[in-house]
Amino acid sequence: MISQATSFLECSWMCPRVAELKERVQELEVELIIKEGRIEELENELRKHDNPHTPSSKKRKKKTKRNRKKEETERDKKEEETGKEKGGETEDEGERFPGKPEGSNGGGISIPDPDDVKHHRLEGDGLEEIGMREKTVIELPENPFRVVKHVIHVYEDEDGQEVEPEVDLPEGIYGKRLQAFVTLLRGTCGASHEKIEELVRQIRPDLSFSSTTALNITDNISKQLEGERQGILEQVKQNKFVHMDETPLRIDGANGWVWVFATKQNVVYESSRSRSKEVPKRVMGNYGGTGVVDGYGAYNDYTRQRDWEHLRREVRDTKIEDTVTHYHELYDRAKKMKEKPPPERERFIQKTRYSEFPELIATLRENEGNKRAAKAATKIENALPDMFRGVRDPDIPLDNNHAEQLLRKVVVHRKLWGCIRNEKGKRFVSNTLSCMETWKLKDKNVFQELQKFAS
Repeated sequence: MISQATSFLECSWMCPRVAELKERVQELEVELIIKEGRIEELENELRKHDNPHTPSSKKRKKKTKRNRKKEETERDKKEEETGKEKGGETEDEGERFPGKPEGSNGGGISIPDPDDVKHHRLEGDGLEEIGMREKTVIELPENPFRVVKHVIHVYEDEDGQEVEPEVDLPEGIYGKRLQAFVTLLRGTCGASHEKIEELVRQIRPDLSFSSTTALNITDNISKQLEGERQGILEQVKQNKFVHMDETPLRIDGANGWVWVFATKQNVVYESSRSRSKEVPKRVMGNYGGTGVVDGYGAYNDYTRQRDWEHLRREVRDTKIEDTVTHYHELYDRAKKMKEKPPPERERFIQKTRYSEFPELIATLRENEGNKRAAKAATKIENALPDMFRGVRDPDIPLDNNHAEQLLRKVVVHRKLWGCIRNEKGKRFVSNTLSCMETWKLKDKNVFQELQKFAS
């Protein structure tokens, strides 16, 4: 008697259906391998744009356990304040209504006083005026770029000396407001000199204006801003802490970098082909304050406050949710400690540095095979000695978001320019962008400030 197992085995080799299924399994296995390779390829591509070096403002926030818990706590608190029953819903819940928030005293558009008043009338027999209505319109003049001929009369005084009235005129044929406007387009919008030429000639076709003219205008203002930038740098050096960071910007086809050194109201950019520590040393000299920095070694000669936000992104990328939540809790407590008295801050520092963070590092290293966890553990361990100066001194921030936001301007320009090609480009970034961003932080009118440096 032939056993059932033997019979099934023979059938499996002979049955066309079984052979067909086996072939299909092999096809699916091949498809799975291809898809796994594609997934890995996409993850590598994503990592180029979404990694610990990407500023937090460019990240998409995900719903973690910690975020959900925070939202629920805030919602419960709001419901208690308004007397609304927990879990209750309103008719409009979940819908979005545009407009000013409830209880807001905000207004609409602020319209300046009119520069001109035009009356529109009808004339004819049988018409009687019975009233009027007003409408204010904000409009560009017909010729935004005006060509003005200045006739300067010359006189002779009693001593026979020639005298003439004092007039504030530019050295060349382009007025100071036009020079400031061209520079504003370049610095604020990142417009190329070719685009500036196109814009000017579209508005005023009879004006002979070239990209070279735009380049000369912006470079002349950059030269005039050298002293202003030096004054800003001196104010940066006097601050007790300075945000420091850098981002790539190619220079004439070779690798280059734009560095930023900033306080709350002062910004200095520096263009260089080098990313070595010689650049901050050259710019900041023997600065004795605290540098708020990431883990890059070029800043190691300074007293440092390590960026908690950058380390948070390293931990988040491990995708170990309990560890991510733990780091968030430590970060939140560190920020709240700034408002506590010094003894309480010191107790927090001692406990966190010598107990809680070592536990977090050990937890990360327990995840064998998770390379990101091992990398995050090493980075936190190296950063620990420099993580708490901002807790000990509440004036020093724990994150370097200010520098990252200021470098976003350079990143946007990099996408439009591609690179800077010569000393004129470096001078524009170092001098003009430094001054423009500083004026913005100080709530000054950048257009009016630029006119002071037009020649």
